[in-house]
Amino acid sequence: MPNISTSGWAGHAGRRFGASAVEVFTYADGELPADLKCQVLSFLRVQWPEGFVEGNRLRNWIHRPEQHPTHFALAENRVLISYAGVLWKELEHAGALYKVYGLSGVLTYPAFGRRGYGSQVVAAATDYIRASDADVGLFTCSPHLKNFYAANGWIAMDNAVLLAGPRSASYPNEELVMMAFFSEKGKRARSAFASMPIFFDDDLW
Repeated sequence: MPNISTSGWAGHAGRRFGASAVEVFTYADGELPADLKCQVLSFLRVQWPEGFVEGNRLRNWIHRPEQHPTHFALAENRVLISYAGVLWKELEHAGALYKVYGLSGVLTYPAFGRRGYGSQVVAAATDYIRASDADVGLFTCSPHLKNFYAANGWIAMDNAVLLAGPRSASYPNEELVMMAFFSEKGKRARSAFASMPIFFDDDLW
């Protein structure tokens, strides 16, 4: 897994991408500064309220620790502009085990839209995955975002069948499946991911 340096935002661990006042910082889980974390959560509560109901009504975490999150925050003067989370898990598919990474919680505050900031943070997160031990990349998105993610090397798997939830009670994903194939093992499995149902064995990220 890529190393995360110890220089960055306000003395917290993080790595900078770019030299302008607007920069992408990357943080290991638990090291995301509180002010950035609050801004991410505030956006998520409005954009995806279904993640903040019942037992999660007062949720104060962005991603579950067991998803091994790494945080990418594009910010200026302590104001969050765009964000992307990178998560990973081991996934069994077609009789083989794969290290699967994905993007989650990608956002850009509306005031900063259409300036390329979302692309910057997705590029940084994707480069991090590409340099990791990932076999495969996988996440879902709305169909209208297909070209946005394709610009950073993600492939729309239009016919892939992705089943969310535990295998014993799985249900079909209704969004577009985006994938990338990084290791030789992952590249060899592309046809198996395209043609055979993918059981995620967890809630989708």
